[in-house]
Amino acid sequence: MAVTRPKRSDELANAIADLIIERDLGPGAPLPPESVLMADFSVSRNSVRESLKALQALGIVEIRHGYGTFVGSASSSALQPWLLFRTRSGSSTERLRELLEIREILETELTRRAAGLDDAALREKLLGCVERMRGGGADAPAADREFHEHICDSAGVPLARELVGLFWDVYRAVDLEAVAVPASETAVLHQQVVDAIASGDAERAEEAVHLHFKEVRGRLGAGPYGSQPPRV
Repeated sequence: MAVTRPKRSDELANAIADLIIERDLGPGAPLPPESVLMADFSVSRNSVRESLKALQALGIVEIRHGYGTFVGSASSSALQPWLLFRTRSGSSTERLRELLEIREILETELTRRAAGLDDAALREKLLGCVERMRGGGADAPAADREFHEHICDSAGVPLARELVGLFWDVYRAVDLEAVAVPASETAVLHQQVVDAIASGDAERAEEAVHLHFKEVRGRLGAGPYGSQPPRV
């Protein structure tokens, strides 16, 4: 691989990330020692260390003191501090609406796909989550999250699951003053999604998702779509 000297620390971080990709290094694989990176990129040890720390903050690398540097998992959780700050800055209500809009766009298509699978195992998992929601208590939020994760898993798009989970976590962290919704109402909305998936009707599944998010937006006040759900 031809190596050109990076001009700044951010460029060096990008170059190291490119090296990981070009060499097809998977999570847990060791990176070249600092001395090799210094020679390859013609930079100082401090520059290498600064760049590795920046990559570590993103989950791209993992620095194990005394052992070396290894490729990280690059989990979407590394984005959570940034997204949480972004959501809390300015109008948090408006930012929450934006999060909900992005989730709705993603989950509408994922649920449409689930409706076309005729997957009995998926329906069983979703019904189990709904029953836990009906019970209320401390387990209800976990059941709510798992419900949406099961739908993401059924689509076979791991990145979608990570993103939906990230948006869910940030929303829960910011939406601390929302009016509590009775467990029975939450369960009903999710049951409608299950019924729509079981019907195999993609349009019905889409509408059930819109109704679910319409209720959540209603707790935040009138959303950007008024009384109508977004069509995506």
